[in-house]
Amino acid sequence: MSWDVLIMKEKYDFDAPEDKQPAIPPLGQRDEIIGKLTSCIPELDYRDAAWGFMNGEGYSIEFNTGDEETVDSIMLHIRGGGTVMDTIQLVCDTLEAYALNTSDGSYINFEQPEEAEQSWEQFQKYRDQVIKEFK
Repeated sequence: MSWDVLIMKEKYDFDAPEDKQPAIPPLGQRDEIIGKLTSCIPELDYRDAAWGFMNGEGYSIEFNTGDEETVDSIMLHIRGGGTVMDTIQLVCDTLEAYALNTSDGSYINFEQPEEAEQSWEQFQKYRDQVIKEFK
């Protein structure tokens, strides 16, 4: 079970009607994005341009970049435990993007570190509870 975080260039306004939503620009060209990410995260393995993978301290992240040359967004599939917020923030800072917590539809606020970390902790508690129920 993974915690899924969507990396996107602009924030989507979930409260606005669909016809009032501005077009969200793409993150950029896939090769450029991969170059930026692997420069700042050396352990990120992008042998497959559609899927990157990295192991962190107690966690792993799959980077679903997709098959298209122009990348609209990247879905991060995060598993394990440990401190992942620094990596997510580095991705966002590098790509000048935002991180959407798909579990609750909120954007991760890196300016409030305790709040940001809490979203990851809440997912881990939920995941552990689900796993416990199926054992």
